[in-house]
Amino acid sequence: MAILGCTFEDAARFFGWGELFNFSKHLPETSAVFRARNKDAADYLSRLNQSAMIADLIDSVSALCYMYAKAHNGRPRKPKPYRRPWLKNTSKSIGSDPIPISEFNKWYYGGDS
Repeated sequence: MAILGCTFEDAARFFGWGELFNFSKHLPETSAVFRARNKDAADYLSRLNQSAMIADLIDSVSALCYMYAKAHNGRPRKPKPYRRPWLKNTSKSIGSDPIPISEFNKWYYGGDS
């Protein structure tokens, strides 16, 4: 075991079973045993989930600042979501250029109007 610096069998001889029990009660949050015992808390302890929560918080504060500036006659730029490396860009672009209004009726009705 990396934390003990020896095998579990050797640790029982060196420290005794009582101390190993005490050791298991105070394992760090990064250990697999801690995550298995505390399944509800394990989701919040991973660095990826913490990063996701921080990115959500940044987006929320940006949106709040945008709404405040908009409400007080400001001309803010709409905030972009904080980049999340684990998400791919899923935005879709449909079409290339809009139809000029002078050509819309011809396109829509299929004739000369």
